[in-house]
Amino acid sequence: MSGIEVIGLVSAILTILETIGNLSDAIKNAKDLPPAFREVADKLPIVREILQSVERHLSTSADQGTDEAIKAVLKHCREKAEKLEKLFKAVDPSEDTSSFRRYVLMVRSLGKGHRVEVLSKGMMEDVKLLVQNHTAQAATEAQVAKLTEAIEEISNLEPSLTEEEAVSQTHYGSGDNIAGNKSQYAGNHNEYHVLTHCHVVHSHPQKAPSLSQLLLRSLVFEEMDIRPTEIKPEAAGTCHWIFQHKIYRTWQSRDRSLLWLKGKPGSGKSTLLRYVLDNIMTSTNSKGRPLVLSFFFSGRGTELQKTPDGLYRSLLCQMESKIPQALEAMEMRFRQIHTQSDTYDERWMWNTPELRCYARTSLWKALETHPIILLVDALDECGQKNAEQLAEEFNSLLHWPSSERLKYLRICFTCRHYPVVNIESALEISIDRENARDISVFVESKLRLFQEQTGSRISKFISQHAEGVFLWASLVVGKLLSLDRDRLGTAMIESEVRQVPQSLEKLYSEIIGQIDEKSTDLIECICFAARPLTLVELHWAIALAQNKHLYSLQEFEGLQYLRFNGAAMKWNVEMLSHGLIECKTSDGVIQFIHQSVKDFFVERVVPSLRKITDSEETPHYWLAKICLRYLEMVEDPRVADVRAKSGFPFLSYAASSWEFHMTHIPDNLQESFPWPWGISFHRGYLGHGVLTSTTLLHRISMNGWAGALRGILANGNEIGIDVNLGDPGGCTPLHFAAWYGHMAVMELLLASGAMMDSEDSGGKTPLSYAIEHGNIAAIEFLLETGAQVDHNYMVGSKLVNDNFYHRALRVLILGLAVFDQTLGASLVQPIETIMSSEDVFHGEYPRPTNAFSMPIPSWRTPLSHAAELGDEKAVRLLLKYNARPKDKDGDGETPLSRAVKGNKKEVIQILRESMGSR
Repeated sequence: MSGIEVIGLVSAILTILETIGNLSDAIKNAKDLPPAFREVADKLPIVREILQSVERHLSTSADQGTDEAIKAVLKHCREKAEKLEKLFKAVDPSEDTSSFRRYVLMVRSLGKGHRVEVLSKGMMEDVKLLVQNHTAQAATEAQVAKLTEAIEEISNLEPSLTEEEAVSQTHYGSGDNIAGNKSQYAGNHNEYHVLTHCHVVHSHPQKAPSLSQLLLRSLVFEEMDIRPTEIKPEAAGTCHWIFQHKIYRTWQSRDRSLLWLKGKPGSGKSTLLRYVLDNIMTSTNSKGRPLVLSFFFSGRGTELQKTPDGLYRSLLCQMESKIPQALEAMEMRFRQIHTQSDTYDERWMWNTPELRCYARTSLWKALETHPIILLVDALDECGQKNAEQLAEEFNSLLHWPSSERLKYLRICFTCRHYPVVNIESALEISIDRENARDISVFVESKLRLFQEQTGSRISKFISQHAEGVFLWASLVVGKLLSLDRDRLGTAMIESEVRQVPQSLEKLYSEIIGQIDEKSTDLIECICFAARPLTLVELHWAIALAQNKHLYSLQEFEGLQYLRFNGAAMKWNVEMLSHGLIECKTSDGVIQFIHQSVKDFFVERVVPSLRKITDSEETPHYWLAKICLRYLEMVEDPRVADVRAKSGFPFLSYAASSWEFHMTHIPDNLQESFPWPWGISFHRGYLGHGVLTSTTLLHRISMNGWAGALRGILANGNEIGIDVNLGDPGGCTPLHFAAWYGHMAVMELLLASGAMMDSEDSGGKTPLSYAIEHGNIAAIEFLLETGAQVDHNYMVGSKLVNDNFYHRALRVLILGLAVFDQTLGASLVQPIETIMSSEDVFHGEYPRPTNAFSMPIPSWRTPLSHAAELGDEKAVRLLLKYNARPKDKDGDGETPLSRAVKGNKKEVIQILRESMGSR
């Protein structure tokens, strides 16, 4: 490398820094970016100043020795600068999406460790190393000191992203057009304001999140719209046919229309839908663009990536980011939850009927002001029953009564030909009948060099025999090129290719050959894991399954043959699957290369291995067992703290997935499940990946596992089960069963001595929980069994301003009232009555200098609570079981006054009729 080239490197870095400087001016007023961006922008001038000095110094004194001494540093510095530039470009506020969301996606595309503050610190350290080199002593002491200070300040910045936000689980698509090899991001441009944590106004971290932000926190999940960014882009010259297709044009021309894009596994459905999505997003300006909503199911992803709940939550988040008013009904409900429970964010989970209802009403509301295009990929990967229900449900949206105030709605689904989901009047395109040219273009491009060198025309054979399946063509092309690298002759290569089986299933069978039964645990673990596992998690799962005689982590760690070897584990997986299962190098996640591969292993490979091993335990049974066993080995529950997780590599999976596996165990096997008695019931337990204080008995009741509960209660005397044990909030297992409406569990608990009217710390009984969550069957069951109907309980708190408290304080000082904190809300009315008399206040008492608001308890009875919620069925049931409609709750409100305040017209009528008849 010549001196001129070294100077060119410095010049290139300076150019990048100048671009970043211009970009930073544009983002100064961005409200949804982490403070790290502004901090980095403020410190880059000193880097530019020093590099300019270096450039001048090198231009007058550079020689070969200088070049060799600094070129490596400059290369590293330029690499970091280029990535930093990408981050600043990604958050350009001129784009019509959330800057923070685009930042998250760009960090994920660059890989772990590429946050803005990390890159800038690394670049500054390179520059410092550069100027400390004796061949490039161009900076003054003052400049070096200033640079050192900047590095220290950057080091002390709060991370701009959490580890969970910065890392995504990468996976290929179902039906990816695996031809593509482009790396640019062109994915889903949907946005939302928060991710796993509430990142909103970063410059004010102490500010309490708004109700809308809290609502989003209850909906959002980490992998929500990562899927489209992980689909390989289309190969050059492919996919454009869709926009000329007659049926697609018909779909585009209608105000209400449903389009099916159907195809065989591996035909390129996901890639095609992403191509459609990207083109819609870029074909019109933001003002003329419809609201585009999308969701890409992933059968190999997490539970929310392959269930209707994930779809609903994603769509609601997307609508909130663009049309917040569309979620008015949901926000109203959430406000009630927020008011009534101080711990809602830890316990509250939306159920499927609620999510379905609010997704529907929010779409209706959004259509009043915006046309909508809804794109849903891989509908078949959420299961046949779910797919049929979703198809019917969304099709019904197209048949709402016509109204001038409603804009157009166009829906597009992709799925396999099976399971069959027939929707009358829906349009349909069979992709595998339309993509022959695309496959030919791909194969020709991949084999161009081979054919030029050998004169072979095998590409035509591959294209003709692909029968619309991109994945088959890609695998055969890969096989051909592998044989070519092994220097087999052209004739031999062509002969091998012509013998490849036509179907994907037969091709997979030929690729993997005979699998040793000793690999059963490994195969089942990859197939049935709740989410894609990392190499180290897979290692621990197999170690736990195959070493049942070890009872502590120390025993595992003390055995040399059980120590983790990432390279060996990766080699085992790849050799076993012959490339059909891969390890992503960025995060070490193990995954099938395609959904059809997973289907083949689950439906063909696993059953054949089970015939050989004759195991009585189902995969989910032994996976649940090893998760609980690992948790039992983790003696200190505080290890759920993220700072300690590195020492417990299987903890995150075990804690977040044992319930998933238990849910998939048949009822009779749950009953005989070997629960870890020693720790299950009398200490805080880990669940959903966080430290909780509910016992295993609470979790069983929450999940409705009647079989598991029967087995545990049968041994209750032996192990000392207390069915009335409360968690720190006072909730018993019966509270949780009533909350989630698990009737069989409620019956078992009551038959085993559970107290019908046990109260949590706010006085709520199981009946209160059933009312709050609208579980009518649970309400009726509890009332039939004799639940108390007229007690008062606390549902949260309300704020009273400083003026009230100042006046109350004067009353108390004057001795006109006696304060007893245990009186709670009952204190309010007598003090207000006393204070209403103006002649009470004589004399001066200092007024607080700072205005403040303080919470006081808010109270309800079952009937006033149901009336406030507008739950007609619950109100009728409570009246049937002699709830008194004229009684006041602890706030002095009657059920009727609660209903009137909430404008619950039907409830008002029911209550007035009841009061008139009494």
